[in-house]
Amino acid sequence: MFIRQITSLLGLLAIFSVQPLRAESTEDVIAALQEQVAALTQRLEKLEQRSRVPQRDYAIPQIKSVSTVTPNWADRIKLQGDFRFRHEVIDSDNSSQRHRQRIRARPELKAIVSDNVSVGFGLATGSADPISSNQTLGDGLSSKSIRLDLAYVDWATQLNGLNVTAGKFRNPIRRVGGNGLLWDNDLRPEGASLSYTRGPFSAAAIGLWVDESAQDDDSFVLGGQLAWAQPLNSSVNLLAGAGYFNFADVKGEPVFFDGDPRGNSVDAAGNYLNGYEELELFAELTFYLADVPVTLSADYVQNLAADDFDTGYALGGKISLNTGNGSLQLSYIYQDLEADAVLGKLTDSDFIGGGTDGKGHILRAGYSLTEQIRLNGTLFLNERGGDLGGEEDYQRLQLDISFEY
Repeated sequence: MFIRQITSLLGLLAIFSVQPLRAESTEDVIAALQEQVAALTQRLEKLEQRSRVPQRDYAIPQIKSVSTVTPNWADRIKLQGDFRFRHEVIDSDNSSQRHRQRIRARPELKAIVSDNVSVGFGLATGSADPISSNQTLGDGLSSKSIRLDLAYVDWATQLNGLNVTAGKFRNPIRRVGGNGLLWDNDLRPEGASLSYTRGPFSAAAIGLWVDESAQDDDSFVLGGQLAWAQPLNSSVNLLAGAGYFNFADVKGEPVFFDGDPRGNSVDAAGNYLNGYEELELFAELTFYLADVPVTLSADYVQNLAADDFDTGYALGGKISLNTGNGSLQLSYIYQDLEADAVLGKLTDSDFIGGGTDGKGHILRAGYSLTEQIRLNGTLFLNERGGDLGGEEDYQRLQLDISFEY
């Protein structure tokens, strides 16, 4: 539009410029000027057409917003863990009373590799003990040890409900009533596992390395657990199941880890006297009593590879109460574990001081201040050493405050 206005203006100027000319030559001059104006108009139109040709895009790319520039690894990595502070009192017939304070810190990084694959890496305080990550305070205010606690890959397969885990990971085997009859709560198995859940049915299988040796046969455990959850009515649920765990190449082998059999039978050379082929049966009943949820549990184990002192069981109950400001949980377990019923290295490290060959009561109370902060108290009133040694009373009190993040 601007170019056409210029063209019109030039035409008017051309007309005004011819006024002083002689009349006889006016028509010739006007014709010549019209030719010039037409040529000028044609030239301007060509310039106008050129201005409409798309130009190359030399614009600087727009900077994306901060939210889209942020590396996506921040969305794929999660930091989680817990910290526990404990005051503990231990008293037994053959030793003086002991007071100690202990800490447990377990940070973990979990990263999403793809839609169905994740990896985890975790550290923990404590020694190399396979069933404890507690660190006792003291020893001249010395620095404390940090160990590898978790290092695993988890794959949710295309078969809905089936997970495969390998490395050093959390124990996938169910512990009814929270008891440690076969497995301590802090145990981190090493090897591989399969877990499957479909409706009321669940299953777990494990293949774990217990002891690898370049000079002798390796010791490992193969086994699994099946469970079925069945509602009996609208307010009563029953869970029942069985497990089988076969520890290969254990009989006649030196005691694992630190040489302490922890209640198991050993020969004169300090080698395991029995193998361990553990058959487990368990049940858990949940119902409401005056609107209060109640859980009753029973767990039984027998070592099919031993002839004596080969059984163990745990019977317990738990109730949960809402107090308005928090929730209160009370539980009780009576446990009797004979010397060779299970591998002593893997059972509860607190009951009877750890290992097998003992019986007694476990009383617990827990109060949740928030979803992340919890107070707990546990009292062990036990007897130990009745099968293979001199029997003695054993008491242990634990007072905890725990934080999760």
